[in-house]
This record gives sequence, C-alpha cells and structure tokens, in this order.
Amino acid sequence: MGLGERRHEAGQEGPSLGGLETQVGFLLRLAQVAVFKDLIAELKPYDLRPTDFSVLVVIEATPGLKQQEIGEALRIQRPNVVTILDQLQARGLVLRGAVPGDRRSYALTLTPEGRALLIKARAAHARHDRKLSGVLAGLDKTVLIDALERIAAI
Repeated sequence: MGLGERRHEAGQEGPSLGGLETQVGFLLRLAQVAVFKDLIAELKPYDLRPTDFSVLVVIEATPGLKQQEIGEALRIQRPNVVTILDQLQARGLVLRGAVPGDRRSYALTLTPEGRALLIKARAAHARHDRKLSGVLAGLDKTVLIDALERIAAI
C-alpha cells in the first residue's frame, strides 16, 4: 500500500501528491528524513550529528586520513569538512597532525576522548539500526543496500 492509498484509507484529506508517491527520488527523500530524524534523536545525548558520527567512524577506520579524503569519501564539500573538523577538534575528539611532505594537509586521528565517545555513539547507532531492521523485516537487506549503492553512484 502506497502513501496516497494509506492517506485515503485513513480518511485524511490534503493535497494529492500527484504521482510523487510512486517516484523513487521522492520516496528516498521521505525515507532519508525519517531515518535522520531517528538517528539525530539517538545521537543527541552525545552532541553529535549524523555527519559528525560518520566523520568519526571514517577517521577511526583510517587513521592518518587527510581531511580532503574524508570529504571525498563522505561527499561533503570542503568548507563543510573544515567546519566539522574544527568543531570536533575544539571538543577534543580529533587531532590534526602534520602530513610528511605535505605542509598544506592534515592527517586526522581520534583522541582518546574521541574514541570513548565513538564507542557510546556506536551503541546509539546500533539501537537506530535495530529500529530500521524491524521496519525492514522480511526484506533482503543486502538487496536494499546494493540498490542504494547503485543509486548513490549515479
């Protein structure tokens, strides 16, 4: 049952979505809003946004990574990466170190405080992921992830 059918069945009035309810991009946007709403709530006690969490995860997984590489990997524009890293560094979660032979770049690592916070934030993310798994029960998660990766590669 689609969005328009659910609204009609529930007796709700409102504007017709004019066919948007059958469009992949529109439904991806609605899903993204719902997923982020829940993830934002889960990460709020740690004063992290989803992007902050992603940056910390990537730095932990690849210590010494340059900030431009994080931006490329997470598709974050350069000025935004700088702002995110400035904030994480100000909180004592990330260190910017020198890159041998490249005085214009910084190698990134987590501080002990950053690692400790990330452990807690990962538990919050796991709660969020369990909620999503419940919603997706009966669907093949690998097929869904493959489809999303294909769309992301456009």
